[in-house]
Amino acid sequence: MNPVRSIDCRHRTACLVLAVALTGLALARPSSACAQTAPPAPNPGGQSSPRAQQPAAPAIIPPPFLPDAGAQPTRRTATPGAMPAPYITGARQFLVQPGQTWQHLLEEIQPGDEIIFPAGFHVPQVITGLQGTAERPIFLRSRDPVPAAVACETDGWIFVRPRHVIVENILFLNPHGAAVVVDGTGDSAASALFEAQFTMRNCTVTCTRKDPEQDAVRIRNVSDVRVDQVRVDGWNDAAVEITDARRVLVRGLLMAPSTQMQQSVGVKVQGSSGQVSITGCSFNKVVRTGVRVGTPCPGGDRGAARPVEQVRIDRCLFEDPGQLLEIVNARDLVLSRATVVNPTAAIYSIPADAGTVEQVLVERCLAFWFPGTLARFSPHPDRIPPTAVTLAENLWYSLELPTAWEALGAPFGYQAMPQHISPDPGMDITTLRPRNGEAIRYGAYSMAAPTSARPSDNPVDGPELPPVRKPEAPPPASRGRGTTPDAPAAPKSSP
Repeated sequence: MNPVRSIDCRHRTACLVLAVALTGLALARPSSACAQTAPPAPNPGGQSSPRAQQPAAPAIIPPPFLPDAGAQPTRRTATPGAMPAPYITGARQFLVQPGQTWQHLLEEIQPGDEIIFPAGFHVPQVITGLQGTAERPIFLRSRDPVPAAVACETDGWIFVRPRHVIVENILFLNPHGAAVVVDGTGDSAASALFEAQFTMRNCTVTCTRKDPEQDAVRIRNVSDVRVDQVRVDGWNDAAVEITDARRVLVRGLLMAPSTQMQQSVGVKVQGSSGQVSITGCSFNKVVRTGVRVGTPCPGGDRGAARPVEQVRIDRCLFEDPGQLLEIVNARDLVLSRATVVNPTAAIYSIPADAGTVEQVLVERCLAFWFPGTLARFSPHPDRIPPTAVTLAENLWYSLELPTAWEALGAPFGYQAMPQHISPDPGMDITTLRPRNGEAIRYGAYSMAAPTSARPSDNPVDGPELPPVRKPEAPPPASRGRGTTPDAPAAPKSSP
């Protein structure tokens, strides 16, 4: 017998006996930590707090993994038309000339390889089963600083069940449907979504066609997708449409609407989607609805569609939108540190065909509008209880306040913290940054205010909004995490 192995076995036996003894001791008496837990504090007035019946908030959901490979492109060669250095040492590069199909390459591509596209017009493709690895993803990118252009037809590039694929620096032109489709549809017997680990970054989508269902990017039946630093110039339905997908990160999306297009929604999240992070995005002018969350439920029938769960909208800019947010069918939704300037229809709304609206938190937001610009502040059906939406500290400013609350309606929701209507943030109309130091705690550019500018515990240089009366009976406890006013949304992701 090997003496070293014999000693290991004796030690393992002793450890096992000790573990069993300690387990029995733990089961024989209650935990001291549990025994010392204080009972909940009584609630004056005999009313239950809407938060007291909800579970403690779990840890913040991390965003989907962002690949490091190729995140810092190598310096391009000075020789015109020369191939760039590969991102991964030893990787093969396949050059596809404009107008050529490259379906035949799919059989030869191996993890770490690159498909390179020179400047010019390239053809749309259906790409099935393209798979790299976490250490060696497959890259599709332009050869030249001027991006290669994909002349879309019905769609541009359709990726069916891809895995560890990165699309970088490509221009997509005029799809009837969508420029890029990431589709995990496959084996109907599979119980889990297809894990794609797909990244689209530093790309541009330009649309001029009038197709009402036209999107820039569609993500469906898949998990782990990143849309990173993408620009969309004009669209009709949605810049990014997410359907039945989970763990999706939309970061740094720049939307530049066209006056000739409809721009119905910026980012649409629907179906049984969940764990979606929308961070650092710019919704620029004439977008009717910035973010729409959930699938409609006709007649308010909550059983008609599953709610979207765990969505974070963080540090986004909304300039001249119809409305910032439409809450259709959602549970555990956080709108954090948004800046909205001159909305026309509403700040946020709940439509008549809304289904589940639970655990919605609005915090540290900054809204500014000129008098007469805004039609309603937060329209909603009467059947939705105020406790469905929790309002932490926010700053809503317009010269027409507070006298306009009668026409606009006060912010809908349970006001867990003061809703300030002063001071004037002094918005810079070019950068959408507040100039007033007392307002820098709110909005997309928010930060901790300096001590000299931090407001006291009293109202900020003016009146607060009147608090919303709590309902006579709290709403039923629901699944998901409870919301706390000071719990921030998912932090801005970093590569």
